[in-house]
Amino acid sequence: MKETKRLKGFTLIELIVVMAIFGVLMVAVMQILTPLNKLSKRATIQEANAAAVDNIKNYMESSLRYADAIEVNVGALTDNNGNFFRDTAVYSQTKLNQTYGVKALTGGPQAVTAEEAAVINFLDNHYSNRVEPNTEDKADPATGRVYMLKVDNSTGGVISETVWKFKAGYTYTKFFTDDTEVNGVTYHKGEIMKKVDESGNVVNDIGRVNASLVSKVSSEASVINPVYYEYYSFYIAPGYNNIETVFETDKLSGFDTSDDTSDDYYAAVKPAVTAKGNTYADFSKEMFSLSVVTYKNDKDADDEPLYKGKALLTDEAGNDHTYVAFQSPFALSNMNMSLVNINSAFSQNKGTDNYGPVRYQGPKDGKDYEPGDMVEGDNDHWKYERITSEKAPKIDSRLYVHTANTQAQAKANAAKAAKKTDGLYEDCIYFIYTLPDFR
Repeated sequence: MKETKRLKGFTLIELIVVMAIFGVLMVAVMQILTPLNKLSKRATIQEANAAAVDNIKNYMESSLRYADAIEVNVGALTDNNGNFFRDTAVYSQTKLNQTYGVKALTGGPQAVTAEEAAVINFLDNHYSNRVEPNTEDKADPATGRVYMLKVDNSTGGVISETVWKFKAGYTYTKFFTDDTEVNGVTYHKGEIMKKVDESGNVVNDIGRVNASLVSKVSSEASVINPVYYEYYSFYIAPGYNNIETVFETDKLSGFDTSDDTSDDYYAAVKPAVTAKGNTYADFSKEMFSLSVVTYKNDKDADDEPLYKGKALLTDEAGNDHTYVAFQSPFALSNMNMSLVNINSAFSQNKGTDNYGPVRYQGPKDGKDYEPGDMVEGDNDHWKYERITSEKAPKIDSRLYVHTANTQAQAKANAAKAAKKTDGLYEDCIYFIYTLPDFR
């Protein structure tokens, strides 16, 4: 008799037990994988941050470490009084040309950009009346190279540098050519010329020929490998900064918090130390630092960064401040740079480079001078005098940080809020500097 084989399978209860065991195992695996995935993301962005910071620090420190003089513009380019160079109400293109584009004593102004005006202002601040070495009989204005290192946070932290060849400017003392009345006072021919300043005060009328940018040595170009910007963007903040976690989403702007999970968090970048109560840290010779935040460079439909926004926080005094904020994942690193020459004893004393030739325009001691004529000192050489802050405003300040005045800043903030910036305000840091071999 033929036997019939019976096929045996799993019972329903056995299947349920197996599925339950499989489910428990999956939960256990996910419990392991999820933290690992988070750690992997954090490790990846930390690695990107470390690599970028190393490259940024190496380049910037090698550029600025031995600088002879540095001026820093935070936010936008401003003059010594804190007025924005791109503020059309103060510095129209015509005003820029007239104020900073003078290339010769009798020559007309040349066209300059806001960046060039800031560079010329820097040179006039530090190098007016400085001359080429060993030119006692000629007193030719000093020549050399000047650098502008620009950090542009609006383009993901791209760092670029432009170099110009320059010729230093000079000042000269004007003398009355005839008897003249100024503000009710009569001055005689040959006396130092007086004028009334904006405040109504009678002051010496010091003539000035601005420094000139002879040629552009290099065009504005990125100095950091663009590979670093393929997947990540960088926010570079002045000074030494910390991060403060923001728990209330109503304090945030520029973020889409609707799809947040328990893993998402936000933090604002805040200065660790600021002497002036700014929402950004201050630079000083003792604390010349930068902070770098690395974040994913994903964009939304409006081409705005997904992981970068703002946070409104209240300080201990009850004042509100707006800070740049980031959504996880991100990483922050601080880097300090030493300014060897600016902190040196030589820089503090500066020796003979604090003196410049005396230049006159008009009748003086029986001779009618032009600024290029020699004012004789000892041994038929040019007469030299100490360069004052009136003739070179920042000659005694090798490190100078520009701060926007309240009125200009308020106007810029209003324009930016209305998205009508007209170049008034930029999310940039500018370092303008020269090296000791500028001659």
